[in-house]
Amino acid sequence: MGLKLSWVAVKAERREALLECLGLEPAGEVSQEVGVGLVMAELPSGWLVLVGNAFDDQLLSDLPRVSGACGEAIGAEIVDTVSFYKVQAYLDGLMQWSLASASEHGEPTSLGELPPIPPGTDDYEAPLVLAESLCGYRAGETPALEWLRLTRRGASRAEAPKRSMLEAMRAELLPLLMDLGWSFPPRPAMADFGVIRRELHGRQQSISFNYSSGVETYINVRFMSQEVNDGVASGLSGGVGPARAKRSFWQGFSWKRLSEATSYPSPSDDLIGAAIAKAREEIAVADAYLRGGFTDSRIYITHRWPSRS
Repeated sequence: MGLKLSWVAVKAERREALLECLGLEPAGEVSQEVGVGLVMAELPSGWLVLVGNAFDDQLLSDLPRVSGACGEAIGAEIVDTVSFYKVQAYLDGLMQWSLASASEHGEPTSLGELPPIPPGTDDYEAPLVLAESLCGYRAGETPALEWLRLTRRGASRAEAPKRSMLEAMRAELLPLLMDLGWSFPPRPAMADFGVIRRELHGRQQSISFNYSSGVETYINVRFMSQEVNDGVASGLSGGVGPARAKRSFWQGFSWKRLSEATSYPSPSDDLIGAAIAKAREEIAVADAYLRGGFTDSRIYITHRWPSRS
């Protein structure tokens, strides 16, 4: 996976105590936890997880202070690039146990009395598996989480969005998707493939979204389409992005074109509304492509399978 992050988890009812302890406040929403700074999400297990970059946000060192404010707390550090995993548990500011693995071939090292590790667990992944068994979170793999972007209190001049990006997407994009034949459960996870889906001409198709609000506000439309013939799956994944120019800007140069290219619209007062409007247009582009291969310069393909030789 190449993950490099750290995280701490406390019981969800200690949310305000956690934010107060670390001097954090919500500053928008994001669709994933990796590479976007400090983020937080509530887990189905009743825990709350706060995630940050392993090097920029040393959350594991904050674990004693977090536990002192929140009681029970679990923290982990993951650095895949050097094969290092570590998880610790604290209660009322005191460490209860620690488990670390620093090599695929070495034995894990531990302190304190460990909780039972799920049977059949590889020694190398024991810290990750144990943490997941206790709080329900595994970095980069726990689906359907709704991530809030966090910032240090007073650090950002930007005002937090006045409405939820995710709720606006559900309210304004799901009716359009339903009209186009897509199906989904109530309150679907918008960032996960396989949640918003349909079958069309024998192909299983899915659509999902990368999104962000706050310091950056955008929605990116992604899609996947696959069919299985004689037990062999073939398909593609991609998305909708900016139109790709078919020729150099300076071909057919005119001062009018230069003026148009260097004139930018005034920023919208409703950034979320503007992102929604753009996403509606891109959904239509993706849908036309998935229905009949309709070509558009905004369509890009990231992966095809099986690979072409």
